[in-house]
Amino acid sequence: MARTAIKYHRKRGDNPTVIAQKVQHDPRTVKRVLEEPSDKVQNRPNRESSVAVYKEQIEGWLEQKLQIKRMLELATEDQKQPYQGRPTAFYDYVRKLKKARESQARQVQMRFEGLPAEFLQIDWGEIREVPFTKLGAEPQTFYFFCARLKYSRFMFVSFQKDMTEETLVRCLLECLLRLGGVPWVITTDNMKTVVLRRDEKNQPVWHPVWQKLAVEFDFHPEACAPASGNQKGAVENLVKYTKNNFLAGRTFYDEADLVRQLEEWLKVVNYARKCSATGEIPATLLAEERLHFSKLPVTARDYGLFLSLVVNREGVVIFETNKYSVPGELVGQTLTARIHREWLRLYQGEKLVAEHPRCYERNRRVVIPEHYEKAFEIKPRARTMVWRDWLLNLSPVVYEYVAVICRRQRTTMSEQIHKLYTLAHQVAPAEFVAAVELASEQQLYGAEYLQGLLSKPLSLRSKEGGMGPNPWELAAQQEVARNLAEYEPLVANFQLKGAAESGEAEFKPEKRAVG
Repeated sequence: MARTAIKYHRKRGDNPTVIAQKVQHDPRTVKRVLEEPSDKVQNRPNRESSVAVYKEQIEGWLEQKLQIKRMLELATEDQKQPYQGRPTAFYDYVRKLKKARESQARQVQMRFEGLPAEFLQIDWGEIREVPFTKLGAEPQTFYFFCARLKYSRFMFVSFQKDMTEETLVRCLLECLLRLGGVPWVITTDNMKTVVLRRDEKNQPVWHPVWQKLAVEFDFHPEACAPASGNQKGAVENLVKYTKNNFLAGRTFYDEADLVRQLEEWLKVVNYARKCSATGEIPATLLAEERLHFSKLPVTARDYGLFLSLVVNREGVVIFETNKYSVPGELVGQTLTARIHREWLRLYQGEKLVAEHPRCYERNRRVVIPEHYEKAFEIKPRARTMVWRDWLLNLSPVVYEYVAVICRRQRTTMSEQIHKLYTLAHQVAPAEFVAAVELASEQQLYGAEYLQGLLSKPLSLRSKEGGMGPNPWELAAQQEVARNLAEYEPLVANFQLKGAAESGEAEFKPEKRAVG
């Protein structure tokens, strides 16, 4: 640094004496530096470490896997040339030597070939901000699942929006279905969806879902050593190959076009192009591998992921923020859940105790009211509220319809809810919702109206182009007339409305007290 400063000040016109004062060096030193060439290389003394004389001995001790502390003791006790230097210098020298040996060993690329059907290697890749040419389409980030057989080099790639446990399993199962069987070993890295952690013996602690999948599909799960992705080099190369050969230089109209082009590319690389590693077409060798695969279980096409869920005090289990009901007597117990694409099934041991359509929304309650029958005997009002919640979840139209009834007919709400729930179970859900939609259009609010509408043939359940009275409305009016004593306030409102429509009187809905 001082040499550079001396040259700098000299260029500014300072004499050696002034420069010496500025850089605080002897004027003779400054003069010598100015006379030396700028590119002069400093000669530094090549001092050999006092530990280096023990290099051959240390190499032998490393082969014997002795501890550094023991090496220092042996060097100090050496009769010919006892080590007299600092312990830290000895430790540093041995560590550098040991690190150099390990680095040299790691640089050796050990390549091996698998037996037919032996190894399937899987991994994830990521591509950010994939542009689409479709007008108004926003760039998207994708994760792509890659799987490759070690023997045949047959490839499978699938683009996804996430890398969750379920997505991993679904992608793997799609791959196995395409392969036509199950390999002996499936190799992964230490992703959290597969390996939760390593135990004290550095053995992987498997994720329960992955472990259950391995048992049921009869494959051996294998995880690479930490920071050793080269142990699954075949699929690592596939990740790079997908980026550099498939994605590079291509344009996509939309996500569907991305999937279409991917399938075309996989056909080429698997069925038409020879693999540089084997010199064979992957599909040709795959036919040989299929003879050695394990058979796919019948559950492969609709596999239910294995989970353990606890029933809370509300008599529900929680999965992905949604609550699913189970029989009330199971509160506090741990159930086995099977998560399918469209269904969630809950088991107590081997017994199926609940089955629900799977909900992909957030923070919803999926309830079968019959699960709470025993609780209803003690809490009768709970029956009304649970049945009402069930109706509210049928559709937005039913939600609004029931809400109006609860607001206008508060004193008879319980009876109305019970009748609506009964009607909903007497017909198909779509038929019930259609009846509610028509009743809403006609401003007919009440279980008696729906009962009258549903009692008519389907051919009469539609408006007749606005010409003449609606047959559903006439049927509803007749039903109300027969139950006038029981539904007098409703009938009165209906009659006032009819008078208003005919111009005979002003229609004013009856104001009912809430309570």
